[in-house]
Amino acid sequence: MRLLKPGHNKQTILFSIIASIACNAVAAENPRQCITPSSPVIQYQAPPQFSLDQRENIDISADKTISEKDGSSLFKGDVVIQMHELRLRSNRARFDNKNRTVSVDGKVHMDTPSMAIEAEHGEFFLDEKSSEFSDIRFLIPDTGIRGKAEKVTSTDDDFATLTRSNITSCPPDDVDWLLSAKSIELDLVDEYGKARGVVLEFQNVPFLYTPYMEFPIGDKRRSGFLAPSLGTSSSRGFELAVPWYWNIAPNQDAIIAPHYMNRRGMQLDGQYRYLTRTTNGQLDINYLYEDKLTDEERYSVKYLQNTDITSNVRFRIDYKDVSDNEYLQDFSSSLLGSSTTHLRKSADLVGSYTNWHMRALVETYETLDTTVTRPYRRLPQLLLKGDEELVDDLSFTLYSEWVNFTRDDNISDEGPRFTITPGIKFDWQRPAWFLKPEIEYSHTQYNIEDGSGASIDTTDINLPITSIDGGLFFERQTSNNFIQTLEPRLFYLNIPFEDQSALPLFDTSEPDFTLSQMFRKNRFNGGDRIGDANQLTAALRSRIIDPASGKEYMRASIGQIYYFEDRKVTLSGNPETTSSSDIIGEISGSLGNWSAQAGLQWDTEQKHSSKHNASVHYRAGGDRIFNLGYS
Repeated sequence: MRLLKPGHNKQTILFSIIASIACNAVAAENPRQCITPSSPVIQYQAPPQFSLDQRENIDISADKTISEKDGSSLFKGDVVIQMHELRLRSNRARFDNKNRTVSVDGKVHMDTPSMAIEAEHGEFFLDEKSSEFSDIRFLIPDTGIRGKAEKVTSTDDDFATLTRSNITSCPPDDVDWLLSAKSIELDLVDEYGKARGVVLEFQNVPFLYTPYMEFPIGDKRRSGFLAPSLGTSSSRGFELAVPWYWNIAPNQDAIIAPHYMNRRGMQLDGQYRYLTRTTNGQLDINYLYEDKLTDEERYSVKYLQNTDITSNVRFRIDYKDVSDNEYLQDFSSSLLGSSTTHLRKSADLVGSYTNWHMRALVETYETLDTTVTRPYRRLPQLLLKGDEELVDDLSFTLYSEWVNFTRDDNISDEGPRFTITPGIKFDWQRPAWFLKPEIEYSHTQYNIEDGSGASIDTTDINLPITSIDGGLFFERQTSNNFIQTLEPRLFYLNIPFEDQSALPLFDTSEPDFTLSQMFRKNRFNGGDRIGDANQLTAALRSRIIDPASGKEYMRASIGQIYYFEDRKVTLSGNPETTSSSDIIGEISGSLGNWSAQAGLQWDTEQKHSSKHNASVHYRAGGDRIFNLGYS
């Protein structure tokens, strides 16, 4: 039976926002509303979607229809009322044509696109565009949030009020957390809510009460105070920060927080964020006019910017500055922050096209710990690298870099370094094997001056680099229909010796020895040293894979390098004479939400473990994680 044309489907709007009440009001506590374990489970079925020309209509069906003298209609038995994105079932419904009302009674069940509710009674006032439901229970199927309220009323499609409401995300048979409120007023236009008489309970024991709370119920942001933070530290004493959020524009916002520290004074903390079509940025400023302990002005500044100039070209700024060398030790709340020795300042332009990569970098540092060596500044660094296929399986490769190193101590050597390394590589890959021989020629030259500006003679470094990387793939099917692989791999590297001891060390260091390090062509990081090599890396890997999903359940690897000659290029100046490297073994696996990994580095000369580590990880959903590690 087709009857009338309502104004707006406000019930869909009203009940779709209930889920966000608990999440936004006390998100840090993950509140769960106390619905008794005996409460029946609410069933949800998605409502119908009407065509565009039918969306203002209502369909009503029932076992029995009675037309009364006053013009109203009474529906009894399995009453189903359907509108666009709404379905309502009840035992009884009355449509009062004179007063323009629809009332439903007896086992009322309503489905909207986002939730389901059950109630004892409900009434729609069509002309006023308002409704009222009593003794309701609701379920948000996407989040599992459930709740109940004595009464829910909405008016003018804009406002709604929940009376004596409870909200939870607990399963019905394991209710832990409870959020209840005497009343909740919802502004459906501004997407904002106000709750009064809020109580948070755990295991039926109230532990938090607030007479008033405001919270968002949608994506719209709103200016206002955020939750204050309290703390104490040996450096700053008692701390209290009261942040105020400023919704400047849809693409801009800020947080301004007066920050009181009883040992230091009143500091002003600020954060500004912005977003444009191509750029996002964030500026953080902390400013203390006068430190009680030092009688000095103290501040810190941090600015980050990421810009997508085109789909292939990106620009990034990373700028940090503090008022003095002790600022992070005095004001940082983390061990990492208080142990920082340098602050990086950089501007980075990166571009890529097919297999080619370009970079232009300007990088400098502010040194906070004067007892450590100051890093060199790159003013600038220009880099181009990539490869281009010449014919099938044969490619031309190129790595080139020009970087100017400077240091403002008037003592250190400074100047540009130019490196170019062209090469040819074959890449033969088949299902059961791969073979990748490669020949490169590395040329490095310097134009160095000492601290007084006098030129220093350096010899250009010209070295051929030859490598062959190859491996086999074996696999078998296990009894549980998984695939187990066995993958041996050999990597031979040959680089002749050339004396490089007179060259500066601008950015070069020796990295930690790892399994992946065994397959690198240079045992040093940076471009000031190219290690001589005549060596063979032998490694073996085995994996267990689910062929249906491709998921890897287990991986085990072991490897070692065999040296055929002593390594004369070292940072210490002393040759390395061992005939083989340490043995490195790694194993990892996952099962369900659990994963684990372990590693061992065995010193073949001293016959003992030089490094070992193990860790266990658990992750369930997006908000529960547990890590335990030892090294």
